[in-house]
Order: sequence, then C-alpha cells, then structure tokens
Amino acid sequence: MTQPATFADPISPDEFMSTAAKTSPSGSSAWAAMYAGDIRRAWMEHASEDARTVQRHLGPSELGVECDRQVAGKMAELPATNHVVDPWASIRGRALHAMAEDVFTADNLRRGLARWVVEQRVTPHPEHPGTADLYDAVEQCVGDHKFVGATTMAKIRKGWPRHYRVQLLLYGLGYFLMGLPVRRVALIAYPATAASLEGLYVRDEMFAGEDGNPLPEVIALLQSVFADTERRKQQAEQIRAGRLRLEDIPATPESDTCYFCPFYRPQAAKDGGPGCPGTTNSGAPS
Repeated sequence: MTQPATFADPISPDEFMSTAAKTSPSGSSAWAAMYAGDIRRAWMEHASEDARTVQRHLGPSELGVECDRQVAGKMAELPATNHVVDPWASIRGRALHAMAEDVFTADNLRRGLARWVVEQRVTPHPEHPGTADLYDAVEQCVGDHKFVGATTMAKIRKGWPRHYRVQLLLYGLGYFLMGLPVRRVALIAYPATAASLEGLYVRDEMFAGEDGNPLPEVIALLQSVFADTERRKQQAEQIRAGRLRLEDIPATPESDTCYFCPFYRPQAAKDGGPGCPGTTNSGAPS
C-alpha cells in the first residue's frame, strides 16, 4: 500500500488565499458588512442541506465525469475536503430549474396540448436513477436545462462536454426503457449571467435510428459508461476497506469539474495533505 503523505512544504497564507473562496461580503458600513455576512451564511447553510447536495447515490449527471478519483471518492462516501467552492452557481441553477418547470407546465395549459413532460424520474441503470428535466412528446426529444456563464457556454458551442452528453443519453435511455419514443436528445444552454435570452443555445444529438432503437454509437458509449461505473465501484470498495487511498485512484484534472469536486483541495499540491489538488489553478468557472 502507498505510504501516507507527509505534510512537508506547507502552502503559504498568500497561496492559500489565492485559491480559497472569498468569504467576506461587503457593505456600506461596518454593520452592513456584518449583515451581508449573515445573509450569506443563511444561503450557504441552506445550500449545504439541499437534497441534491446530501444525496448518496450517483445519478446520470455524475456517471459521465471522466475523473475516476472524483467518482470513486463519491461512491466511497468520503468526507469533503473542498473549502474553495461557493454554492452560488448551483443555487442560481436550482432556482432557474424551478422556474423552467413552471414555464413548460404553463405552456401545456396555455396551448391545451400535453407536449412537455417535466421533472420525470427515469431509471437508465437500476442503481443510478435520476430526474430528467424535459421530454418533448411532439419532437420525441429529451432535453436538459443548463444555466451557464460565458466560459461554459463557449465550451458548449464548441462541442459536447462529455459528462453532459452522457447525462443526456442516459436520460434518453431512461425514457426509452419506459416505453416512450426518443429520437434525439438536446442540451438547452441558457445564458445565466446575460441580460437577455438571445444567447440561448441548443446542442442536439440523434438517439435512435429509423427503427426507434438506440443508435449503435449510443449503445457503445453507454456500455462503456456502465463498465466504468462498475470499475469505479470496485475502487470505492477498496477505499472503504482501507486498501487504497483516494490519492491512489487516477485523476483526470479539468478546471470546470475540479472546482465543484468535493475532494478538490488545491493546497494538497503543497502540503501533501488530504484531498486532490486537481489542476491547482482552477478558478470558479463562469
């Protein structure tokens, strides 16, 4: 077994603060700054107790993450070491998802047509169910809302982020297994930080062929995802049994997934302590 890490070469205070979340909201007076801190605390505590934050099983949104270390660590239910991430982006996303549910439910009523199915529980894998944002019965399309900043929007416009693609295809499989026709899947990217919806962008992919069955390339990708999932479960069991440490699992650092990983701890690159250094320079993605 790999020897425990030492805590030599500790990170400096300046280096630590450069990677830590800024935790001092400001105000127009000393009282206002204090009050801003209390307001932020209420949001932070509420976010930490959200059902999506504390859920134990991994859903379709996580199975496509390329990093073995992140997924195996979650499966092993290791304690979080990430003290950098700020939950505001996920809070904003949850609020907008709730609004989207209202929007498409109302559109059904307004048009007198049961076109949209919102927030439907699907089970593409017996151990990894999830909730799909949207199903369009007219276009036979499974959609997922992503409320993103400029950086992530630019990546989506260039191509499929793998974990988003896998998530959509898993939702498509879930609907297919329910007996509903799925022709294509669509990532619906909203410009969350912009002043209008003009920047809305949809990236789509065909899910099924003319016969209504999933395309061979879709089946091949999902089979590889399920194989990865089984391998990661074995890694998680090794971690639980004490035969492996999180640091022994191969990592695939990527800035926009490292930042939100529960095991991301940039200073681990300096002090050899717990957690994963990831890219070590991962700032909050916009």
